[in-house]
Amino acid sequence: MMLEKLKRRLDLSTILPESDKPPILHDFKLIIGGGDANEALSIKYAFSFLNSTDENNFIEYFQNKEIAYLYTQLMNRTVILKSIFLCLSDEELAHEQATGIAVDFPSLWIKYCCLSKEVAIGIYWSSPSARFDMANMIITQENHPAAVFFHLGNLNLDSPTQYCWKQEEAKVKKLLQAANNKEKIKLFQALSFIDQDPLYSYPYHSINLKIGINGFGRVGRTVLLHALQQGIHVVGINDPFISVDYMAYMFEYDSTHGSFKGRVSVKNEKLFVNGIEIDVFRKKDPPHVPWGQLGAVYVVESSGVFTTIDQCQAHLNAGTKKVIIAAPSVDAPMFVMGVNEEKYTGQETVVSNASCTTNCLAPLVKVVHETFGIIEGLVTKIHSYTDIQKAFDGQLNEVRRYGHGAAQNIIPSSTSAPKTVEKLIPDLNGKLTGIAFRVPTPNVSMIDLTVRLSKEVKYKEICDAIEKAAIGPLKGILAFIDDNNVSTDFIGNTHSSNFDAHASILLKSNFVKLVSWYDNVYGYSHRIVDLIRYMAKKDHKQ
Repeated sequence: MMLEKLKRRLDLSTILPESDKPPILHDFKLIIGGGDANEALSIKYAFSFLNSTDENNFIEYFQNKEIAYLYTQLMNRTVILKSIFLCLSDEELAHEQATGIAVDFPSLWIKYCCLSKEVAIGIYWSSPSARFDMANMIITQENHPAAVFFHLGNLNLDSPTQYCWKQEEAKVKKLLQAANNKEKIKLFQALSFIDQDPLYSYPYHSINLKIGINGFGRVGRTVLLHALQQGIHVVGINDPFISVDYMAYMFEYDSTHGSFKGRVSVKNEKLFVNGIEIDVFRKKDPPHVPWGQLGAVYVVESSGVFTTIDQCQAHLNAGTKKVIIAAPSVDAPMFVMGVNEEKYTGQETVVSNASCTTNCLAPLVKVVHETFGIIEGLVTKIHSYTDIQKAFDGQLNEVRRYGHGAAQNIIPSSTSAPKTVEKLIPDLNGKLTGIAFRVPTPNVSMIDLTVRLSKEVKYKEICDAIEKAAIGPLKGILAFIDDNNVSTDFIGNTHSSNFDAHASILLKSNFVKLVSWYDNVYGYSHRIVDLIRYMAKKDHKQ
């Protein structure tokens, strides 16, 4: 059964179209099976159990927890080549069947030559306007690999420039002149892919990427969930205020995002999730958590208590290499995926993922400012209540208004997000400010961005620019929503920002109000994991 799952994940088509081109394989993925000798042996053992026992009882057969972990994460362990498969609409499929012209904009073809030990990879464009190879890449291997499974040592991943797409610029330019609007949109999406590093180059953000979590509240629990989904090994969790039994209970049953679909258990004061063993600690002082002994290279600081470089030094003293603060910080460098992550140098030891609101606001501001120019703007944050508020009226000295019942009131508040965006995009310094309201909903928030632009535009031009970014360089971070949605529609949405084209309006040709939604827990936690993966990749190349 597990082998069948693996085959489905590979999604290798056995029916290939007749063509003078090399075979076209949609959504093809190369697989790494390797690492060091011990890891290779673990993989061998894991494969030997794939089809030999009941899936629900296999964990007890593994004495080595690394093997058990590897087994559960096998399908996330090994992808190295990014997929460029684009889903076709019903109209496009009908056109393809009627005309015989492929419209998948583009296809990925792969040709493996046993004699030369080379893998030739190309991106082939086929549309009514043109057919040609957009880009090509050659991977030369030092050793003879298996047909699909490649040992990690066969690819020199320490030299990323060795594996890059060679773009056929003249042909692309010619297509751009002849393409219709639909072709142009998909062309820009394909070009954004070509500009990226084509290799995922595991294992450093999979089996060998180990992290710890300090603080097991809503964000900490969701970081664990996303890490598990992406094959990242959470080796330890620390929270002095929650017992391990209650950790398991809260992780398994989430009132907002629903129950966890896998298996959660506790044994010997350790947490087991889908058979993965996680050490649990209840230390008030971070230096007493043995991050170094656990092998946790990165620690997510999600307690809300330690938000400065000096405070997070305690985690570094405990043996971890890097700390990611799941909150804004007054002195740690802040990185927001899709906005300024490229400024991470690898020398930083403590960084901040900013706030959930900043992660929603910044990508939208970036697109609008880079395309049309922002002269000035006001931001209104409409935020669901959080656990720092009171369920019923009571004393709360920090922010008096928060002492009123969260489910009964709309509560004016403040937000630091606009000023944080000014730091991330220095050109906007002094041009943004904002206010906030806490509203009686348990999850999903929104930002209202009202800006004066430096040029006159039509509303459709703004929408087109945001949609282009959403399907291109900010794919997975910014989403373009062209439907009549409400807040609950975005529960569990992993985008940082979901621009609502129906809720936004233009008053004058240079004055516009833009609305964007975000799951203030789920999307934000996903970006934390994305930031860790980005940091790991850059750290690996140091």
